Amino acid sequence: MKTIIKGTGSHLPERVIENSYFLDRQFMDSNGVVNPKPAEEIIAKLEAITGIKSRRYISETGDSVPLMVEASKNAIIDASIDKNQIDGIIVAHNAGNMLEGQLGFHTVPNMAALLKNKLEISNHECFAYDLLFGCPGWLQGIIQAHQAIQMGDAKNVLVVGIEVASRLLDPYDLDSMILADGCGAAVISASETETTGIISYATFSHAQDDISCIYLSGSYNKELNNPTLFKMNGKDVYKYATVWVPRVIKKALDKAGLDAADVDMFLFHQANGKMLHAFANNLAQMYNIEGLSFEGKIPTTIEFTGNTSVATVPTMLDLIRKGALENYEIKAGMKVVLASVGAGMHCNAIVYQF
Repeated sequence: MKTIIKGTGSHLPERVIENSYFLDRQFMDSNGVVNPKPAEEIIAKLEAITGIKSRRYISETGDSVPLMVEASKNAIIDASIDKNQIDGIIVAHNAGNMLEGQLGFHTVPNMAALLKNKLEISNHECFAYDLLFGCPGWLQGIIQAHQAIQMGDAKNVLVVGIEVASRLLDPYDLDSMILADGCGAAVISASETETTGIISYATFSHAQDDISCIYLSGSYNKELNNPTLFKMNGKDVYKYATVWVPRVIKKALDKAGLDAADVDMFLFHQANGKMLHAFANNLAQMYNIEGLSFEGKIPTTIEFTGNTSVATVPTMLDLIRKGALENYEIKAGMKVVLASVGAGMHCNAIVYQF
């Protein structure tokens, strides 16, 4: 029995935030010292490094729930199953339900329970739990769904990755321009097929000195009283990601008896345009493959979505499957690597054949 991606769905908020949105910002360092450079220069440099030109934020009213409901409905429709055929719901996120006008995170009831309620799934044997694993959370949810299916505990599992980062951002921190909101979902199902499905996977969790790479803290503006804002040591994150993501991919490929040249497409977490090229180059070096071309194999969405954290990979996968990402198409028989990295620090990879 194989585990397949039976259907996908995604939802990006309608509110588009261009880089010009940040022109009136006063950026500071961690000591509260104002950056003397003009905002235009700061924004231009960030765009050159990350590739981000715009991103999406949810409305300033409401909460996170509608975002994951829409993405999930789209995935269920795409899978052509009844909602009560779903045996499990796994929601990966970093911040719980972001309620309007309230500080902090809200995780009771958990997001999966809220989603099950809104989808009106009445099957009480359908488990519903959340997964906190940083940006790689959705992929880890796929791995856990695969394990449940292979153990005979489920036939269809809805796995959702949602991020509403717009309510976690410090307006005085230039990293606030990176993160964005979005949601992606997939129905993972048991199948009798012999050719498609999950081939292998690998997960690394370090949680040593790197645990301080991504964290929550107060604003760089000491006059603001909000202790739960996103903070990142960018250089440390880049170093960890470029070293360990290629290694976790290699472990997954080795388990499958494949190498980098056998992969038709890489769906990487979209955190930094420069980082994506480093992933590819370091992976090629690990296999001692000179001149290996990744041309047309590494799609990007970061330029118009920003970094949507845990929602990044499922959103990109859905856009490609639905023909909504120009120049990229997933065809039958293609071998695809899905890989992510994030707070913890954690990273993981799945090798999948379509």
